[in-house]
Order: sequence, then structure tokens, then C-alpha cells
Amino acid sequence: MAFLTPTAALVALAVVIPLAAHALLERRARRVSRHLTLTPPPFRSRLGVPLAIVAVAGLLGLAAAQPVLSGTRAQVGRNDAEVYLLFDISRSMLAKAESGAPDRLTRAKRLGQQLRTRLGDVPFGIASLTDRMLPHLFPTLDATLFVSTLRDAVGVERPPPAGQGPLATDFNALGNIGPYNYFRPQTEKRLLVVFSDGESKPFDDVVLRSQLRQHRVHVLFVHVWNSRERIFLRRNQPDPAYRPDPDSSREAGRVADAGGGEVLGEDIGALTSAAKNVLGTGPATKLREQRTRVSLAPFVALAALVPLGFVLLRRNL
Repeated sequence: MAFLTPTAALVALAVVIPLAAHALLERRARRVSRHLTLTPPPFRSRLGVPLAIVAVAGLLGLAAAQPVLSGTRAQVGRNDAEVYLLFDISRSMLAKAESGAPDRLTRAKRLGQQLRTRLGDVPFGIASLTDRMLPHLFPTLDATLFVSTLRDAVGVERPPPAGQGPLATDFNALGNIGPYNYFRPQTEKRLLVVFSDGESKPFDDVVLRSQLRQHRVHVLFVHVWNSRERIFLRRNQPDPAYRPDPDSSREAGRVADAGGGEVLGEDIGALTSAAKNVLGTGPATKLREQRTRVSLAPFVALAALVPLGFVLLRRNL
């Protein structure tokens, strides 16, 4: 067992206040008993309340120290390959065919989840893109962590772009995936799967190609787009300021070509095959020990209710 905040246990020292109050009350009660020529109860029979107060303080101090039970869990998978799923989270990813249909980002996340399931022996990471890249999860074999991150952390304009303008997506930022150490240095096969509608600011694909190839990053571009899609406002009215960009297919192709890959549609079968072609096969390796941790603080805090109940019961007797 370990403690996350051991110094927080000092809060238990506050027990001296109720103990002092109890001692004063006990002293006054015995003084009154002597004046009335009554025999006060023995000290031994009066120790229950102060002991219970000490127990409450001790348990709360222990809970404040945040005790945890830590363990290890072996993770076996490929040590030579890693995959990043990069989701375009600009506002245009809200577009959809009709008001009740899933939007582009929802469809992209669904494809990403399916790809992760089909390549379960490869560590997967998650990142987002507007006018900058942001890592949400570094490559891991932990399926539960992957699912929760994809569900809770990836959303349109979360965070919003730093700049202002009708287009937020900037594919120039893809070049940061190599020098910013998104992949482990020893990873030989590095795959970046971009889920985007391809509607972006102007970018330099020559520089991007140099950056991606220098760091051995292969790109598959999943073009999540349809010319009939619109962004729907309240009351299911299409946003008149948005129109699908017909040049998005060309921009998607430029990104894929810079990463030595290809452009794919919303077809999980084709995406899986393309990813397997890039990653190939590799030996199963014990990557590392995945630490698991269970917090005991809530249970310890609940246990303090037992001596506290005893104190309250004796007070009312």
C-alpha cells in the first residue's frame, strides 16, 4: 500500500480540539457530582467517547493521505510498431447529411475504435488537430483507457483553435509528430491515421513531406466528407455560412502523398488492410508492466462513520 499525499494525514492532529472540549465537559460533570454528593462513574467507563473521537480523526487523516493499492499487469504486444489516430476537431467536422445523422467526427471516432479493435496487438495513441496538434493519449495497449479517452477527450473545438478565421485546420502542424516525440525513439514502424474532411488552410506539402519522412512516419488519410453534408444550427436549420469544400479531396491527397500513404474512404475493411500493409507483422513482446491502482480513501472515510455514530449515540443518551 502507498500514500499519494502522506502529509495530508496531519489533519488528524485536529483531534485535540474535540478531545479538549470533551475533557472540559467531563471535568465539569465530575465537579457537579461532588457538589451533589454523587459518585461519578469510573474513568474506565467514560473512555468510549474519546477513543471514538480519536478513531474518527485517525480514519479521516488516513483517508486524506489517499492510500492506494498498487499492482502490476503484464502487457504483451508489438514493440516495433505504434499507431496514432489523429482527429480533425475543427467546426467543419460537425457537418452531416441530415439533422439526425451522425456528424463527421462521430463517424471518424467510430472508425478509429473499430481499427483499434482489429489491431489489438499494436499500441494506439490519440491526438487531435485544429491549427495545432495536441496529444490526448500516448500509444498504449490498454483498451479501456483508449475507449474512455476517445469518448471523453475528443470533441469538436476541444480545445478551440488559437487563431480566427473560416478555416481552422492546418496540416502544417502534422510535421510536429516526429520532433515532438509522439512516438518512442525505438519504434520502427510509425503510422499516423488522419481522420479529417480535408478542409484546411494552405499548407506546404514539400516541407511536410520532408518532416514526415525524416522521422519515418507513414500517413493514411481517411477522408470523412460528403458534398451534400451541412452544419445544422438550432431548429435543424443548415448554417448558411458553411459549404463543403470541393478541393478537400485534393488536399487530402497532398497530405497522404507527403506521408507516403493513400487516401481512404469511410470503409473499415479498406482501412484495416491498408494499416496492416504498413505495419506488417512483428514479434509479441512484453512491453512493460502496466500499473493498476485502487484508491482506498473512500472506504476509509466511510469507515469513520462507525465511531462517529457511536459518539452521536452516546451524546443523546
